[in-house]
Amino acid sequence: MAQVLIVAKTKMGRGVCLGGLVLNTHPHQHQRVRLLPWYPRAFSHPMDTPFNLGDIWDLELEEVSDKNAPHTEDMRIKGFGEQKIETKSKSELKDFLLNQIRVHALPVHPSALFPVHPNALFNGLIRFTDRRKGYVSPADGLPGYSTGFWRFNQPLYKKASYQYEEDEDEDDDAARYLYYDSGTGVLVLDVKHKGFDDPLETIPQGALLRFSLARGYKCYLQLSGWFL
Repeated sequence: MAQVLIVAKTKMGRGVCLGGLVLNTHPHQHQRVRLLPWYPRAFSHPMDTPFNLGDIWDLELEEVSDKNAPHTEDMRIKGFGEQKIETKSKSELKDFLLNQIRVHALPVHPSALFPVHPNALFNGLIRFTDRRKGYVSPADGLPGYSTGFWRFNQPLYKKASYQYEEDEDEDDDAARYLYYDSGTGVLVLDVKHKGFDDPLETIPQGALLRFSLARGYKCYLQLSGWFL
């Protein structure tokens, strides 16, 4: 059994994707995981999953034999012996994550502690479509991980309904956020928020942001949530 802290809960189609940290006896060597359901070939949990942000659960996990980059964090929950131990508040979770980034995540992406430009995400392997959607793909190289925490050097602004393109799903309840270059004012990034946080009009510069990569040939960038 392992103690797992839920650090992200995001919408995935009609289900939920869960991100966690396996809490090790060594305080700064916690393994990042994407928690898959117990049944084979499934990637999302039902919407009524009992797992919530900040929960610590006692879980039995097993390796996923066919996982591929960038989704190397995949672990499957085995059986039904889950037990919730406690729940951290969002402020407690933020402090905990900042400590983890400071000590544990630095070898993965050294810029994580400091405000960065979106093109620094995922070891600089992020690319952008004409409409400024971020993604990674095998053609340009894949990072060895699909989740991470960063801080941006500019705010993110909630996209207004009049800014949506004709073929974008304006009725989707997911907000989109925009990053503009500070010098030119040019739009750099347009990213969908897939978390359960209530949308903010502005996510301030320096907020701790959690990003993840969706599945597919082009693994599109998603904003999982933020910690202010």
